[in-house]
Amino acid sequence: MKNVCYDYCIVGAGPSGLTAAYQLLKAGRSVLLLERDARIGGLAKSYNYGGHIFDTGPKRFHTDDPVVLDFIKEIMADDISTIERSTKVYFCDRYFEWPLRTLDLFKMPPVLAVQCAFDLLKERKVHDPASFREYIVSKYGQSLYATFFKPYTHKFLRWDVEDIHSDWASTGINRTVIDKRIKSNTLLDLFKTLLLPEKVKTEFLYPTQGGFGGFYERLLKRCQRHQNFQLLLNTAITEIKEQSEKFDGLTRDARPISFCQLIWTGNLNDLGRLLSSGQRVHYLNTIFYNLICRAEGINNPKAQWIYVSSGQTLISRITCMKEFAPYTCREGYYNLMCELTDSQTYPVYFHHPENYGGPILRELMDMSLLKGLKYVEDIKVNPVVDTYPIYHKSYVRDFAAAAGAVKKFSRRIHLLGRCGAFWYNNSDHSIRFAIELTKRLLNKEGEEFNYRRYFGGEATRSAHSQGVET
Repeated sequence: MKNVCYDYCIVGAGPSGLTAAYQLLKAGRSVLLLERDARIGGLAKSYNYGGHIFDTGPKRFHTDDPVVLDFIKEIMADDISTIERSTKVYFCDRYFEWPLRTLDLFKMPPVLAVQCAFDLLKERKVHDPASFREYIVSKYGQSLYATFFKPYTHKFLRWDVEDIHSDWASTGINRTVIDKRIKSNTLLDLFKTLLLPEKVKTEFLYPTQGGFGGFYERLLKRCQRHQNFQLLLNTAITEIKEQSEKFDGLTRDARPISFCQLIWTGNLNDLGRLLSSGQRVHYLNTIFYNLICRAEGINNPKAQWIYVSSGQTLISRITCMKEFAPYTCREGYYNLMCELTDSQTYPVYFHHPENYGGPILRELMDMSLLKGLKYVEDIKVNPVVDTYPIYHKSYVRDFAAAAGAVKKFSRRIHLLGRCGAFWYNNSDHSIRFAIELTKRLLNKEGEEFNYRRYFGGEATRSAHSQGVET
């Protein structure tokens, strides 16, 4: 690569980074895209093991945003399919449909059903708007909080639930309520869904080949058509200095790079270390156990994804790839992907993820999803870092301080995406976020895109309200 000065350097070739690169290239700008992994895609990449395709988690597009839909159509044309949503929850040793169906009411343990009925009659005030516990109890009652939300959240986040911010609940609910005809943000709403004459169908978009990551592989090819585009894999910025109207830096392999503006979609702590800032935010890591299974070894119920509520299990969520697209599994196979989250601060599983494949399989058999070990032909273990931000009660302050340190260093560094902007979003959200950021950078006018309001979340405070633009 010649020592040229690029208009933009983008760190992270995930959904937001690739979308931003493509939008800038279309506008005639030059772009250097850096990716720490050997492949592009970030948290949206797919893996192909001899014809068995696994996504990184249950990925799909579920949006009615015309801006995002136009972008998807531009990239994929007709190579996108419409699929109906199917979700289940494994709770109290039983499988429940989500949203609930009438028969599910009779599957609940009688004592819990009575307790939930009493919870419907109680008025619960919120004294601490930042409290996850108070938010959930006010919406769903103490019974469901104690039996479902608390154990699942502690298992998933690896954090004291009393110190979790209400944003984690409100953004999560907004992510699960996909069809606007269905409301499930209170216990009363959940029971109202039981009265629906029939289940409301919710539809997603999914690529017709290559898994979900196939979309971003195609997006990369669009970027590579431009001569003013450069992609560097297996690398990161290790040094950066602002020199008048440009930045000079070095990559991990001591390669000199120059650029005018930086778009950062990676771990915000890595950027802080690069800028000698001591501010810190917290992320989770996730281990994905991709199980190649013979179809006769899998019991019903089958669904695109299954949430496992128990705090005693390793598995937090199961993805059934064939329910997204039959072509992801070879004939005669029904493959499962199980997620095990781990703390970055105090890791338990991430250093030796191969040790937990056996316990994962035993949990699947205890759940009566897997009939026996003999039906599992292979386990592909895929550890992924920086998968989810952690919203503890002080996260707003910590993010504002971290973002403020970036802006103090330079106003020509822009934060983007799930990791860089520290906001739990979907791929379709990342697309819209990147489109709005690049539009503003190119036009140099207009208001900052309030991605927190757009993505959901009910906390009134944010980095924006504290005067920090990201």
